[in-house]
Amino acid sequence: MNKFSFLLAALCVSLNAQENKAPESKSAEIKPAAIAAPAAEAKPAAGAKADQKTYLVEVWSGKSINDCLQFQQNVRVLSQQVEELKRLQVFLENALTTPEREARGHDIAAKTAKLKGDNESMTKLYNGFSIERPYQFLPTKAIIATPISNEDFTKLSATKDFKQDTLISMGEKKFHIRNTIAGQVEVETFGQSLSRITEGKKQLQQLVDLQPKLTKDDEKKKVEKAIKEVQDELNRLLEEFKKAQGFDFTADALTLPSEGKLNVQITEDEKKAIEARNTPEKK
Repeated sequence: MNKFSFLLAALCVSLNAQENKAPESKSAEIKPAAIAAPAAEAKPAAGAKADQKTYLVEVWSGKSINDCLQFQQNVRVLSQQVEELKRLQVFLENALTTPEREARGHDIAAKTAKLKGDNESMTKLYNGFSIERPYQFLPTKAIIATPISNEDFTKLSATKDFKQDTLISMGEKKFHIRNTIAGQVEVETFGQSLSRITEGKKQLQQLVDLQPKLTKDDEKKKVEKAIKEVQDELNRLLEEFKKAQGFDFTADALTLPSEGKLNVQITEDEKKAIEARNTPEKK
C-alpha cells in the first residue's frame, strides 16, 4: 500500500467517524476497516509428503492468442465447478431432512464425477495439468489492441498496407493490434506499468470524490496536495506509455497473451521418475 492509500484510508476513517457521531456523545466509535481475506496458500501436489521439495516444470506452451485464451477459459470452467461443489457441500451440511440430504448427495456425486472427467481431459490436453496441482501460466508474448469503429475499420481496410491479421473481433467489437510485447520479463514489466496507471487513475478518482466531503482545512490541504502528486505521477506514467507504445493509453484497450508457457508443480519423487524415464539405458 502506497502513501496515498494510507491517506485515503485515514481520511475515510476520520470522515466516517464524523458522519456517524452520535449527537449526545463527544466521541464516536471507530469501527475497524474490513480486512481482506489472505491469499490462498499454495499446497503441495496431491499425495506429496509435507517435507518433500517441489519443482515447477514446463508441460505445455501456447502458440497463439486462441491457444492462450482457450487454456484460461478451460481453467475458469474447472474453477467454477470446484466453487459450485463447495457451495453444494455447505447445502448438504445444512440439509434438514433425509430426502434433502440424499438429493444433495446425488447432485454432489454427479458433479464430482463431471469435474473429475473434465480435469482428466485437461491433464491429457495440457500434459499433466490438474486443477488440484499448483501451476503457473506465464505469458511470453502479448499484443495490445485498441477498439475501432466501423468507420475506422472501413478506412483501415482500404489502406495499401492493411493486413487482416492485425484485427481482432471480440463479439460485436473490433480491435486493431497496435503493438506486440515479446519476452516474459517484458510482458510482466508491461503488465506492471498498466497496473500502476490503473491504480493511479483509481486513486485520483477516490481523492477527487473525497475532497468535497471534507470539512477540516488541514484535511482539505492534504487531499489537494495528494491530488497534485497523483496527477503528476499519472501524467508521467501516461507519457512513458505513449513514448514506448506509440499511442495514448486507453482503458478500453485489450492486452491479450499470444504466446505463453504452462508450468506445473511436481514432487521430488515425480522429478526422479521423469529423469529415470528420460535417461537412456546403458548397454
